[in-house]
Amino acid sequence: MEYYHILLSICQKEEIPLAERYKQMRSLLERLCRTQLQDESLQMTDLSARISYVAAKVGLDVREQNRLHTFRLTSNKILNRQEEPDREKLLRDAKTLAFFVRRLFGQDIPAELYRLLPKTDATYIASPLSSREKIRRMRVCFQYSDEAYLYVTPVDAVADEPLRVRYNVPDSNAEFNDTCGLLWRHAQINLLDVLVDETGVLIPSFMVLEPDYLIDISALAECFREYGHHPANYNLSKLQPAENSRPLLLGNIANLFLDEWIHASQKADYRACMKKAFQRYAIELIACADLQDPEIEKQFFADSRLHFESIGKTVTETFRMPGYELDKTDAVIEPSYICEALGLQGRLDYMQRDMLSFIEMKSGRADEYAIQGKIEPKENHRVQMLLYQAVLEYAMGMNHREGKAYLFYTRYPLLYPARSSWAMVKRAINLRNRIVADEYGVQQHNSIEYTARKLSEINSETVNERKLKNTLWARYLSPPIDGFAKKLQVLTPIEQAYYYSLYNFITKEQYTAKSGDTDYEGGGMGTASLWLSSLAEKCEAGEILCDLGITENRASDEHKAHVVLSRTDSVSFSEDTPEALPNFRAGDAIVLYERNKDTDNVTNKMVFKGNIEAITENDITVRLRAPQRNPAVLLADSLYAVEHDASDITFRAMFLGLSAFVSANQERRDLLLGQRPPEFDTAFDSQITASDDDFTRITLKAQAAEDYFLLVGPPGTGKTSRALKQMAETFHQAKKRGRLPVASLTCCLHHRLAKEIKQALPFDGADEPLRVRYNVPDSNAEFNDTCGLLWRHAQINLLDVLVDETG
Repeated sequence: MEYYHILLSICQKEEIPLAERYKQMRSLLERLCRTQLQDESLQMTDLSARISYVAAKVGLDVREQNRLHTFRLTSNKILNRQEEPDREKLLRDAKTLAFFVRRLFGQDIPAELYRLLPKTDATYIASPLSSREKIRRMRVCFQYSDEAYLYVTPVDAVADEPLRVRYNVPDSNAEFNDTCGLLWRHAQINLLDVLVDETGVLIPSFMVLEPDYLIDISALAECFREYGHHPANYNLSKLQPAENSRPLLLGNIANLFLDEWIHASQKADYRACMKKAFQRYAIELIACADLQDPEIEKQFFADSRLHFESIGKTVTETFRMPGYELDKTDAVIEPSYICEALGLQGRLDYMQRDMLSFIEMKSGRADEYAIQGKIEPKENHRVQMLLYQAVLEYAMGMNHREGKAYLFYTRYPLLYPARSSWAMVKRAINLRNRIVADEYGVQQHNSIEYTARKLSEINSETVNERKLKNTLWARYLSPPIDGFAKKLQVLTPIEQAYYYSLYNFITKEQYTAKSGDTDYEGGGMGTASLWLSSLAEKCEAGEILCDLGITENRASDEHKAHVVLSRTDSVSFSEDTPEALPNFRAGDAIVLYERNKDTDNVTNKMVFKGNIEAITENDITVRLRAPQRNPAVLLADSLYAVEHDASDITFRAMFLGLSAFVSANQERRDLLLGQRPPEFDTAFDSQITASDDDFTRITLKAQAAEDYFLLVGPPGTGKTSRALKQMAETFHQAKKRGRLPVASLTCCLHHRLAKEIKQALPFDGADEPLRVRYNVPDSNAEFNDTCGLLWRHAQINLLDVLVDETG
């Protein structure tokens, strides 16, 4: 049998290092567990949970389970360089796996292998809990519950029997009663700040369900609305398109102002800042419908000036006042954090490098009505601040009682010191758990009926937990909520089936992208592999570049801020060794963090997000998303690691596609679902039939298509270089609006395509500057402000251009 043959090879081949053999045995255990999960829809990416599930499925007793968990824990330590392997333990664990194989498949252990195994039974040491002990963090696997306790098995230790967790304890964990009612067998839970009483019962302060499923802090905080904080708010927000609104633009520009004021040696220049804003947010400014109104546009720029001055006053005056402890010369801009303990991730606007003080900036209004004559922070903003404090405490070890957190309302200006409320944090984490349970349920059931029931919770009666009846609720808050439900109700049965099926698919894909895939050889590939996979597994898969030193620090560059890093040892990225075959390429989204010890990882270090600009045999260039002008942020004498990053942007776009579907007219929906055939202009039929040239015929068919035209073919057949180029030329000459040629192609073709399409357009490579007339009434006079802000070499898109007789 193959599994026995692998174990025999591991026991016999003394020339293979023990650590490598442990890696092979770990891989074997992963494969064995997956053989029992192939026909299951369970999403369990943690090996401990999979062992528990398989043990229950095949009827392993406690001793057999604990021997498997002992091997799992031993291999964790060895593969993470926390323990040196020895041959005696390796043979002990090989015996555990051999007996596991026999139990799963009913085949006797071959005599040749059996003779190599220890004669005594594999032993394990249970870890008893000390009475009155306080445990900071414990991950457990849920088994079952009764009216008083949850019964769980520890993930990072071995126990002879399930541990008891007391829930519904006032002033401790009563906020998590909703969570306790949603648990399923083998669910993973993080217990935080756990008190062990004299009977060995665990009393945690926090319970975090499926912590490997990270939720963004800002998305969670936005679920706290004026009318309540139901999980349906989360689903509604991801299924509603975000408007390119004036307040959103103002917030982005205010963030730019903060960056400029922080790094200005004297005083930031408003005009220069606005030029940068136009350069950075050109498309958003042009596309913003609000700014088409001259009066609103005028008010927008007046508001921009107000926020600029408010930020400047706060940075130059308030920062220096006693008690604030804010030093702009030692700031970190937009640091990111991944907190596996709480199942959260987020990005701060501003933080002191010592992490004792941070600022979250808001360009909108605070709560001006809660207390008459006083400005208070809105609940969602307060929750966001508290969650950042909790992340810094549980990820970075910063005591929330010692740090200072500020909400900065740039409109007033108001630098508001946030008051800690751990009870509010618990309520927010309980809401996070309910959201995760909903996501798990959708992908687990994969049922149209189940999803329809879940999304039916998006209605004004359900989400209005505070039973509001005022004008604000009736006129502004409830209509968008009920509008969503009405759009779903008017869909035909086949359209609803399509909507719910696609929603299930996207949710399943997102869950897998976050937590990993049980079918993947190696145990993951989701975001959770950043902390679940061992260093040896990452190196073998090429998923980490570590021991990197900074050779060129251009992180302070305003345009294309980047750092160049190189390996500090003699191994290059391309050498033929398992650790030197990186699974990275130019353009990949990555996380960069300090890694000077084997225990350093993304969950306990400040993270900088960016993209790979270039990678060679000897070095890697990382483009940072946020410039860091403080040289102390990325220290030259530190070592760094690079790993893959994952984003919800792709899935956000998919959910918005569903929103576009329900908002489309009936004719469009019928086209997308094949209820009507795509339409063609028959006037081109004779030309298409008469054409001898394939590419001319393809272009004519594209011209004839009234709805869409798809061209599919093998690589190298001229789809891009000839067909798409000819379409662009033809559409331009025919002045046919609404035709957008799009190619799905590899990166190496992008530049060639751009060059070829550009050749088909007018005014390319002009010998002298072209003249553009501005301040033309009824044409472009609305852009006079823009014309006054231009700088040399600024890029401008000119749309609907009329060329007069003088050119």
